[in-house]
Amino acid sequence: MSKKKIPRKQRSAPSVQSFSTSQKAPYSQLVVRVLEAGIDRLRRHSALYESILVCIIIVVGVLIRLEDLRAWNTYKTTTFFDGAPLHTTFDAYFYLSLAQDVIEGTYAPVDEKRGVPDCPPRPSPAPLLSVLAACIVRATSWSLSWVGAVLPTLLGPLFVIPLYLFGRTIAGPLCGLAASLFSVLYPFYVYRSNLGRFDTDCLNITFAVSIAYLFLKFGTSAARARYIYFGAAGIVYLLFLWWWDQSPAAVSAITILPCVTAIALFYRPTRREAAVFACMVSLCVLGFITLKGFDAVAHLVKRLISEYLYIAKAPAGDFPNIGLSISEQTRPSFDAVIAYTSVNTLAFLLSVAGCVMMIWQRPRHTLMLLSLIVLSILAFTYANRFLLFFVPLVALGAGYVLWFLWIMRRRFTALYGIVPLVCCVMTWSLVTANLSSVQWPKEPASIVAGMNAAKQQTPPDAVIWAWWDHGYALTYFARRATVNDGSLHGGERTVYTAIPLATDNARYAANFMHFYVKRGIPGIQRLCTAAGGRRAGMELMYAVLSAGPEEGLKILQKTHLTPSGAEKTPADWLSFFFPRERRPVYLFLDSLLPKIAYWWYWFGTWDCERRDGIHPLFSWFSPITVTGNTIAGPEGLELNLNTGELQLAGRRFPLSTVVIRDPQNLREKNYSHNSQYRFELFEQGKFGALMEHAVAESVFNRLYIRHTFDQRYFKPVALAAPAYQLWEVIGDALPGPAP
Repeated sequence: MSKKKIPRKQRSAPSVQSFSTSQKAPYSQLVVRVLEAGIDRLRRHSALYESILVCIIIVVGVLIRLEDLRAWNTYKTTTFFDGAPLHTTFDAYFYLSLAQDVIEGTYAPVDEKRGVPDCPPRPSPAPLLSVLAACIVRATSWSLSWVGAVLPTLLGPLFVIPLYLFGRTIAGPLCGLAASLFSVLYPFYVYRSNLGRFDTDCLNITFAVSIAYLFLKFGTSAARARYIYFGAAGIVYLLFLWWWDQSPAAVSAITILPCVTAIALFYRPTRREAAVFACMVSLCVLGFITLKGFDAVAHLVKRLISEYLYIAKAPAGDFPNIGLSISEQTRPSFDAVIAYTSVNTLAFLLSVAGCVMMIWQRPRHTLMLLSLIVLSILAFTYANRFLLFFVPLVALGAGYVLWFLWIMRRRFTALYGIVPLVCCVMTWSLVTANLSSVQWPKEPASIVAGMNAAKQQTPPDAVIWAWWDHGYALTYFARRATVNDGSLHGGERTVYTAIPLATDNARYAANFMHFYVKRGIPGIQRLCTAAGGRRAGMELMYAVLSAGPEEGLKILQKTHLTPSGAEKTPADWLSFFFPRERRPVYLFLDSLLPKIAYWWYWFGTWDCERRDGIHPLFSWFSPITVTGNTIAGPEGLELNLNTGELQLAGRRFPLSTVVIRDPQNLREKNYSHNSQYRFELFEQGKFGALMEHAVAESVFNRLYIRHTFDQRYFKPVALAAPAYQLWEVIGDALPGPAP
């Protein structure tokens, strides 16, 4: 039976019912048709429009990061020093110092101004961040401080590019653009790449997401193009190593995970192609081992384990884990995570829902971000600093859920308006949150003035003994040597840094500082070995340095010490404790120390056998006013000098003693209360502290608040409390010339 032939015109297209003027379509359908027509026109030039939007998002990111400059200009006396902006992280001065060395041509292999006397090598090559800043200064003659302050605001928003490309690959342009917009505005990322944040954070996640994207394209592309992406990922890895030079193990882990994931989940070459690729990778690995040595991989693994133990706050042998005292190493609360990212709970839950959907619908693509997922888990379990790596995940989640809602728009017409509205509301809330907060310099101008005083009033070979937070800044502003800083602050070194502050023996404090500046950690370890153990060595060190040379020799003559190096006789050991060849040493005290007394006193009283120290009560108040017999201050502080009772935040503290230092005298008033608390006031500086008796007798408190000192051991050089104090450390010396 033959089939009836259908005319060509009837086969070409089904008939469409036309609407007459008397049979109009619903208004909503007309709106939808207009919107879809507009969307179709946009698609014809999508590359151009998307490029423009990406550029706009980058500009918005730059402007939101520069916005703090208005507040900084209002408080120039705090935020600027000698017309140059200060910086919002202590680490900025590490990279600025190295940039200054590059500019001046003094970038030597060993950094003689850090970690005295065990000076570490400088990074080789110089960090990319420092090199970049130095090149800009050389090319433009701009101020290094200005370059360091502004550069992060320009580099941080570049994160938009790889995140947009990754989001576009997994769910289209809307996902990529929305994720990029939110990520560049998330408060935590703004904080980590803001004005004055001259640190590697501004590009760390840019490199991490770029590597994930390039390996994704390597896995999903065909033919030769995939190897271009693989090679590009290798180049980015090398740049990342140069950029984040302080954490090569972390950089390698961030790179290896997406590489392995791409090969396991996406890479499906022919047998011959796979063999060639395997040979090329093997040659690269062999070249790396030849260049770095066979133990290079083991060293990276050990470094990674060490960094994990640091952030996990695990015990560090006989000494404390310094991570316990660092705020960015604390575990964030749920509310803090929301505040740092999406700002409000609803937006955060929407982003989390998007992440779940992305994992469910695009599991292989999402696994390319495995390194970021692992680091995000560390943020929730150990240290809030890793929330930086959570930013791209939560941003992609937000972009993905908006994309999903948008593709449902034809089914639910209201989504044509809801999706743009949600996007605008989320963006506005992020902009508002950023505009309502200001990031201030970590080292205010008042403290930097003290560092400048150290530069002006100390000899060039002087060593400034200061808390590790100030190590980098002192190297940069004072151009003087220090004993501790943000890279070297291990538990043992930090305990030794704190001992002179916490001890109640001024002679021991002064002699210990001179002893340490000459002998360092290796010298103390050698002493402990010769004495038969750490406790015996530390006790002997305290006894000898507290007694001075004459009495110290008698102690050494009664002590059996195993010969060690040049030290064989008691006289040799006396020279070991009191070296004739000494560098000038100065003690730098400042307004940070009373705020963190809880920690430095704990380090300074550390017992290696108990593996614990003493956390004192030391509550600092400024400014304080004295009206008749009443002392008042912040947090509701009110002290009645007649009764010796102090009211603070609803609590009552009966005091045993009140000490007031005025410009001429030190006045002390005792009360009948059987109490461990006392209050000390520095009247001229309008500050004081509620404290326990033990910390009240510390060298720090006696110098900083009481201004009582023995000129045999400490001489004032520059006193501007509460901002800073600079003391020359004298100490005991053996008679006779230095050898």
